[in-house]
Formats: sequence, C-alpha cells, structure tokens
Amino acid sequence: TKERGSGMKKIISLLLSAVLLASPILAAQEDARSADAPEGTVLVSGSFTASPDAVLTRAMAARLFYQLEGQPDNAGEPVFSDVSASDGEAIGWAAGAGLVNGVGGGRYEPDRPVTRQAFAAMLYRWMGRPRAADGGLMYCGDRNQAAAWALEGLNWCVYAGILGEKAGEALAPTAFVTAAEALSMVRRAQALPDLTQMEADLAALTAEPRPVGSRGEHAAVQYLKQRFSEMGYAVSLQTCADRQGRTGTNVIAVKQANRADADILVLSAHHDSVPGARGANDNASGVAALLFAAEMLKDVSTDTELRFISFTDEENGKNGSRFYTASLSQQERERMVGDIQLDMLGGLGSHGTLACTTDSQANWVSDALQKQAPGCSLAAETASDHSSFQLAGVPSVLLTQAGRGYLYHSAADRADQLNLYAVAEAARAAAEAAREIASAETGSYRETARAQGCGAYRQARQTVIYFDSSLADTEAAVGAAGELTDHREVKGSGWTDTYDTYRYAMGWFGGKTPMNTYYQYRNGYLQSILIRPCETGYTLSQVRSLITVMYGEPTRVGTDRQGNPCESWQDEIYGKYITLTDDPAGCTVAVSKFSVGVSNVLSVYSVTAGQAQITDPEDKQVWDLLCALLPEENRQKIAQFRLFTDGASNILAFTSPVPDENGKPDNTAFSISIDYYDVYDENGCPRDWSKLIYTILHEYGHVLLEDETQVDLSRGTTTHDPAGYVEGSFRKAFYDRFWKELGDTAANDYEQAPTRYVSRYGANYFHEDIADTFAVFLLSGKPAGDTVAEEKLRFFWADPEMLALRASIRKNLGLCGE
Repeated sequence: TKERGSGMKKIISLLLSAVLLASPILAAQEDARSADAPEGTVLVSGSFTASPDAVLTRAMAARLFYQLEGQPDNAGEPVFSDVSASDGEAIGWAAGAGLVNGVGGGRYEPDRPVTRQAFAAMLYRWMGRPRAADGGLMYCGDRNQAAAWALEGLNWCVYAGILGEKAGEALAPTAFVTAAEALSMVRRAQALPDLTQMEADLAALTAEPRPVGSRGEHAAVQYLKQRFSEMGYAVSLQTCADRQGRTGTNVIAVKQANRADADILVLSAHHDSVPGARGANDNASGVAALLFAAEMLKDVSTDTELRFISFTDEENGKNGSRFYTASLSQQERERMVGDIQLDMLGGLGSHGTLACTTDSQANWVSDALQKQAPGCSLAAETASDHSSFQLAGVPSVLLTQAGRGYLYHSAADRADQLNLYAVAEAARAAAEAAREIASAETGSYRETARAQGCGAYRQARQTVIYFDSSLADTEAAVGAAGELTDHREVKGSGWTDTYDTYRYAMGWFGGKTPMNTYYQYRNGYLQSILIRPCETGYTLSQVRSLITVMYGEPTRVGTDRQGNPCESWQDEIYGKYITLTDDPAGCTVAVSKFSVGVSNVLSVYSVTAGQAQITDPEDKQVWDLLCALLPEENRQKIAQFRLFTDGASNILAFTSPVPDENGKPDNTAFSISIDYYDVYDENGCPRDWSKLIYTILHEYGHVLLEDETQVDLSRGTTTHDPAGYVEGSFRKAFYDRFWKELGDTAANDYEQAPTRYVSRYGANYFHEDIADTFAVFLLSGKPAGDTVAEEKLRFFWADPEMLALRASIRKNLGLCGE
C-alpha cells in the first residue's frame, strides 16, 4: 500500500502528451528578426540577417559560431576535403573547438541542412556543456525520435527554455532550423542567468539534512546570515521553539526604505528539511531563489521596506513563520502589505510553475507576480509559510513548482536533480515584482492589503480534513492555534477519556465572513467539527444557500434526535459528511468523517500478456501511463488493473496477489489498484501525475519483489512474512542486511535515525521500505553519501538485473542520464 503523504496537489499535463514546458525566459524573447540583441552579444552578419527564413546549413552554422567568437585566428590546417576556401577557416575553427564533426571519409558536407537536434548539440557545446539536471525531455512526446548523441544537448536546451516548439511538437528533433531560429536560440542562451553562485548556495545548504534544531539547520542559518550580510542587508536572527521543545532560528534580512513609516514587503522561504533528506527541492531551492532575488534587489532604490526571511520549522506545521507573524507589532502589521513565499522549485518530475494563494483567489500580490510571469497559473495551496501571513491579515502568494516531483521528502532529494533555470526564473519573477512594488512610481499598497488580508483559514471543498489526527498535526495543517473553550473527562473502571474543544475562525463554503468553528478532540485526536455560523451573523437560509452552491441539493432531509429539522450532504470524494441543523440556539453545521473504504471498486480490467482492453478514456490514460513506464516483459505478472476510490488522499494505490481457483493467494499474478480520485479531481481533470508516476513505480516494486522468485507462500502466511522469503533472493538479502533486527515496523526507529530510510513512509514496514527504495533507485542518480538509506540504494545499484530494468524505465520516462 502507498499512502498519501502531506504533499501538494497540482494539475500537470500527462506524461504522454507532446507539450513542451516553455520557460518564461524563452517566452519573453522576441523573434530574431526584430529583437534587440542582449547586452554583450556579438552581432552576426551576412545571410543570417539578410535571409532569416533560409534553412541553416552546416557551413552557416560553423560561420555563426565563428562570428560569435569574434573570428579567431585558425592555426590549424583545413581538415575536410569538400570545404571551400571561403568556409575553410570558420569550419576548421569550429571543428577544432569541438562544435562540429565530419561525416566520415574526410568530408563535412557543408550544404547539408542542420536539424534542431544538431543545432542544439552545437549550441550546448559552444556554451561549455553547462550542467543541467536530467529530465528535460520527460514531457516531450516525440523524444524517442531524437538521436542518442543529441540527448544531452536537447535536454539542456529544453530545461533552459532555448529550443522552442516547432509545428506543435515538443522537440521535432529532425526538423530543419532557419537562420532566424538559430539566432533566437543563440540569444536565448546568451540571456541565461549565471548560476555559479546558486550552485554554491545549494551545495552549502544541502551538505546535510536540516530538521529544526539540528546541526544542519544551524549551519544553514550561519551561511544565510553571512550571505545576506555580504550583500549589505541588516541581518537579525529570531529563535523560536515548538511544542516538542525543538529550537530553530529564523533569518531576517532587511533593506530599509528611503522614507519612514514605509510599506513592508516580505520575500520568504524556509530552510529546514525533513530529518531524512538533504532537502534540495524542499526547500533549499526556495532559499537559493530567495538569495538570488536578494542579489537582484540589493542596490535598488526603494520606498518600500524589503524583508527577506528564511524560516525554520515549516515542515512541522509552519512554526517558524507562525512565530514570526505572532511577534509582529501592531504597527508592523499595518505596514506589511504582502508576502511572496518561494518553496519547492525546479524539482525532478515537476512541470511548470504555479502562483498559489490559500484559496485560489487572486490578490494584489499574485497579480503583481503573474504580471512578471504570465505563464504562471493560479492555484490553491495552504501547505507553506505564506498561509501564516494570510492568517495574520497579510495578502500572500506561494511561488512553487507544478507537481510534487519524484523525490519529495526522500533521501535522494539532492541539488543535482534540480532544474536551476526554473529556480532562477522564479527568483527573477519575484524580484521584478518586488522591484515594481518598491518603485517610487507606485503608491502605497496598504489600503489594498488591508482590504484583502483575510485573517482566517478557508476550508475549500477540496480540503481534506484528517479526522483521527492529533491536535498538533491538525493545527499544523490549519496553520493556526485554537482557543480551548471546553474540557471535560469521562471516567470508567480503570479508564479516563478526555474531551477538548478548540475554537477557530474559519471560512466555510465560500462565505466571505469567517465562521466560529469548534474542533472536538477525544483523547487528543480529532473526532468531529461543529460550525456555529449564527455567531458571526449568518442566517440559516444564507448557510443553506452556500452549501447548496458547493454541493448541490441535500442527499437527506429529516430531523435530528431532538426533532430539529436537518439536511445532510455527503462528499465521497473529499471524505466529509455535512449536516445542517435548525436548532433553537441558531443553525449548526456538523462536519464528520465520511469513509468509503478501499472496497469501493469502480472498474476492473483483466490483463493478459501485459495488455488490457480499456475503452473508458480516463481509465485508459492511467493504464497507458503504466504501460509507458514499464516494459511489456515487466508487465507479465500483472493480471488485473483496477480503479477504486476511498476519496481523495488516504490510500493512493495498493497491490495484492490474485487468488488462485481455490481462493488461495497466488503470487505468480498480481492486481494493481489505483484510486481514481487521487488521479482525477471531481471534474475529471488530472491531478499531480508526478506523484502518480512515483506511485506506479512503487507499486510495481511490490510485484517485482513479492513474486514467487522472492517469496514462497507455502512457507509464509503472506508475501510480507519473512518466513517465506526465498533463500538467495534479492528480497531476502535486503531484509537480512537492513531489517532483520527491526521487527514488524521501524516507525519508532525513524524518529531516532531518519537517515536509515529513503522516506518516512518506508520506515513503517519492510515491504514499504523496499518498494520505496526501489522507486527512488529508479528515479534518482547514484548516491555518493554514507547514510544507511544511501547504502540501501547502492544495494540496488549492485544488482545487474536491477540496473538493466532501471535503464529501460528511465528511457521510457525521458531520463537520459545515468
């Protein structure tokens, strides 16, 4: 089983589509025939400008780079027999510089047209083979048409937003390049930011995990203090402790305004990570972007006070930002006009960038950001520090990647897996938005900010409420502390139950005014929620109208036990049961857990020889994705494919042996079940398919490592029983080396030694740990560290059959590197 962790839910396009992520850097460029060259560009002449629509030839390509280099002296002799004297110097220089190659037999074929993949390779070499994380080709549907020798250059060109689309195709690798297109690509390459300092920042920040209060966090704080100080900012440190007594530090860098009582604009990120990860994507990427933006703004003249804040302890409930906003004086709150939070940028498997408010409704800060990054879609997200500002009455926006990515909260979340161009572009957009806000030409935003700064958490229909969660976990999700309004105890023979009620101000059902909301806990765990809309001025008819707009007509109309009229709605997708009661004290809304269970099967498909006949288009998309990931020979033991649902979140997918004709488990054939509502939303739109890809690979790990070659069911009770692990099998060897002494679960061990596991989820059980390690092995590079988690990954690397399978799956994914 693969449960959903606390992750972001973003809509991304399907793996199989032919949509290319066009970087805003690329989108901002004009056509080569009319665009001014970037500062410092060496202009070219001749046919490049005289005949922009002419197809680029190999001779022209050599001349282009030769002119760009200032026509250096060519000390070498002519190397190709079919090159004219007029082209010989340029082509000889280009060959000597390693930009071009001959075609064999001492020939160059100067008049041959240049393809997009060939020019991408030349440009990549001319730029010095810059580092680019793998994965640029993942969402290019025609990537298999590209030649192997061109993949590295194409990957970089796509990641950097240099290539551009061609006739609706993502790569079109064999299409010819015109002179104008070649110049555009060169100019885009020359306009790319220098990433040297960002690489250094990421290396320093990801040297070790950075959970709150750790040695790694302390080192990150000192590094940030030094970096901001070197830029000329006034730096202060703010220490705060959470309920467990862990102490972390916020880093605050300030650029004062040129006038007193100025507006305050915050740019923020969080530097802590989960305990078992170096946290490059979550969230050294956001901190690196914050530093990049601070560099851009350090010398700007501003009538707005700029605060750059890196928060501690975001991972445990946004504690650092909650502490910071609670510490603000009333005067600071009135002056503070907005926050731009940078969190999770450029992660492997993500696809584009989102501007998120807490309720998906635009505010003036998101408008300013989208003006600088018009390709950035608006979405809803509460799981980052921007929500602390929104709850404090400060309009906020989160700039983040679309999709959780493949390596979320894993031991393989390293800097070399990031698309640094995407990180830099997010930083540029944030900095340019801040520059415009801080300009003397723009007035104060204070009045607008106070009108938009709703200081209440808003429960959307899509919000999953985790009933049975602890008070700490619930308030971490909400991002606010409630007020204790009632405490009572119920005692019996040898037992005592405690009941506590906490009050929160929350937005419900799209209503503009917050409603008093009472979370009821039994023995510290959430049991039910009561909402008293009348306490904040709502009438019964107003509340009924709001609920009906969101959920439609009630599914049940009747009376409660006291005879009061009541109506009920059930939300099987997001797991809520809602009852509106007209009682003497005023209307009450009760929200309780609506559980569907994994037995709610929507569709079942037989799989024969790795193939299934599926006509439903949405189900087929999921099956086609599975087939696109797993080679046909690796689908032979999948006998059944099912779509079920227990509502959004909870269980994403599970795998089980298909019983034989006698009803006994048979691990020669498996069923894979995927939750429809974790794949699609209520409107049939895809959710986060990067998470789905990871989940499919995790579930296939169960098939691969629980079949009859790994587990003998005649000796064990289930595929998870160590008594049945086959001697000499991969599963038995992994178990003996890493789990034999741990028992049934290592959940407690994770708290003591998180770096022993590739993920927190994997520590729950051995069968989940080996499946999670398998998925991370497929999706990440070879580990270089010395943690036990990295030893587990190297255990897979040492197996030739696993390496061969990895190579096949990565090719299918468009991951062209090792």
